[in-house]
Amino acid sequence: MTTTMAHETARDSLEALALDALDADERIAVLAHVSGCPICQQEMVSLQATTAQLTYGVHPVPMPAGQRDRIRARLLGRVVAERTHPAEVHPSASSVILVPNPGTTKHASRHWLESPASWIAMAASLVAVVSLATLYQVTAERDTIKRTYQYVPSQVDSLRAALGDRDRMIANLLGPQVAVVTLTSDGVRAPSARMFWDQSVNQWTFVAHNLPAPKTGRTYQLWLVTAKDKISAGTFSPDPRGDAVVRATYVLPKGALAAVAVTEEPAAGSAQPTTTPVILGTSASR
Repeated sequence: MTTTMAHETARDSLEALALDALDADERIAVLAHVSGCPICQQEMVSLQATTAQLTYGVHPVPMPAGQRDRIRARLLGRVVAERTHPAEVHPSASSVILVPNPGTTKHASRHWLESPASWIAMAASLVAVVSLATLYQVTAERDTIKRTYQYVPSQVDSLRAALGDRDRMIANLLGPQVAVVTLTSDGVRAPSARMFWDQSVNQWTFVAHNLPAPKTGRTYQLWLVTAKDKISAGTFSPDPRGDAVVRATYVLPKGALAAVAVTEEPAAGSAQPTTTPVILGTSASR
């Protein structure tokens, strides 16, 4: 006799029904309700379609032969035990202990193997195991994708900042109010440099080539030279090719710059130049 199931109870069981995770009595009761409930019928169709797509959302992982054999043997043993001997229930315990009869196991096993219904039951059990494993894998991959996309906003922000910095540098080099000072030096492989001064924002961009590596414990220091002062614009070291780029912000009246110089100083830098300039350039406005 089929027990009538309440609508809310049946609806809460639809997901399990779609995954074939209900026992026989529950399945019959839910299906009986669904057959007469348009709301549950519509939701069941949607759940079944979603369940059918789960297998396409992940890469199939074959079950190892040893694991498959162990599951099959366990299922066979359980069905044989249930068919050959009734369950013995201890009066004071809540669990059921299955005890197969050794004398009838062989015959029952052969009978069970020859029964199409038994093979269908075993196949259904295997499908349930695989479905649960697939669902677990889908969930794991979803969580991995979610964690990956958490880093996307920060990567976009970093890219946006890099592009903004590049645009500012281009403006500092090519803007309509950029003054250029060329620095030179004597020698076979003489270093050279240019200072770009964007007077609209007081941004200084120094680009050098062929600079030799400074001595151990020493560094290069960049100077803005006026008629009265030698103003430090920072220390730097060139890369292995002798190239360097230094950027600084310093407010200076347009006609105040007399020259730009680079000297070799102690690693911490100096308050004023202590050596002869390695390269020197005079402002075109002087």
